[in-house]
Amino acid sequence: MKETKKRISFAGPSITQKEIDYVTDAVKNGWYENYDKHTQKLEKTFAQYVGAKYAIATHCCTQALHLACAAIGLKKGDEVIVTDFSWVATAYCIFYTGAQCVFVDIDPDTWTLDPACIRAAITPKTKAIMLVHTFGHPAAMDEIREIAREYELLVIEDAAPAIGAEYKGQKVGTLGDVGCFSFQGAKMTVSGEGGILVTNDEGIYNRAKLLASMGRTDSQGTFWSDMLGYQYTMGNLTAALALAQMERVEELLAKKRKIFSWYAQRLNTVQGLKIITEKPDCKSTYCYPSILLEESILADRDQVVSELKKRNIHSRPGFPRMSRFPVCEARFENPVAALVEKRGISLPSAANLEESDIDYVCRSIQELL
Repeated sequence: MKETKKRISFAGPSITQKEIDYVTDAVKNGWYENYDKHTQKLEKTFAQYVGAKYAIATHCCTQALHLACAAIGLKKGDEVIVTDFSWVATAYCIFYTGAQCVFVDIDPDTWTLDPACIRAAITPKTKAIMLVHTFGHPAAMDEIREIAREYELLVIEDAAPAIGAEYKGQKVGTLGDVGCFSFQGAKMTVSGEGGILVTNDEGIYNRAKLLASMGRTDSQGTFWSDMLGYQYTMGNLTAALALAQMERVEELLAKKRKIFSWYAQRLNTVQGLKIITEKPDCKSTYCYPSILLEESILADRDQVVSELKKRNIHSRPGFPRMSRFPVCEARFENPVAALVEKRGISLPSAANLEESDIDYVCRSIQELL
């Protein structure tokens, strides 16, 4: 097959005149009394969109996750049950507090945290569950929340790629005690870098707000800090871009879902190829459409990814298990995560892709398999 001259990018944003106008306004007018105008509007807009009482915009999602972990009181000696299949920030934000990660396996159909694996991992030290709405697909929240209630555990939702995803009609990020989202440049809604924390718990919000602003209270004079904190709050310029994207969120979500539908139409009859598809009562963002090469396919996954790149198609292999990293510890084998690590592929879904591009990707995949 002839190689395309167009780069079929794994991810990338849709930028319109709205984004340009909002950022220009922030550059020209977002100072003095308007220094946090766009940040405040972003927080309000986002909270309303997901149905949360409170929101705090941050420099990146990792910081939002760290705030969530710190605000619920994680500390040295605590354990958190966490999926073994995610970008490493999911685990590292737990380690930042001194707590330890207990990595468990994933559901083979959604690649999200498998509730059946949680109970075996609970110990007297367990304080929380950290789940990920993997690639925009909601985790099994009913089962996870039931376990959390039974053992009095807190629930953190890493919803980094899941803005707009829904579980039984409710936006993810509001189903646990605290949720965190990303505006990083490879996500559906972008601000270059950026994140946001949401919660309906006033206590968690107040602690996170204080931590995000260097612990500053001015209780004993200007610039007084009552506790060790961080400079995590999002600036006005970044917020202006994120705000414009949030005002287009349904349009951006529809494009991601359309791209997935093009993949599904072309790949759902390929023997041995499993497409990760949303379950009933779930709405996925399909931020990163993903497939699994089953045993009947003899092609080597890494070779497929490499050959796709030669055709100017940029895909990604499955995440390596975090429990294998030098700073982590494996308590369970997690065979499903191991399989996806070896045989999983996430396909291009950049906003500038058209149906003809997806057709080219799918024909390439079928040839290589």
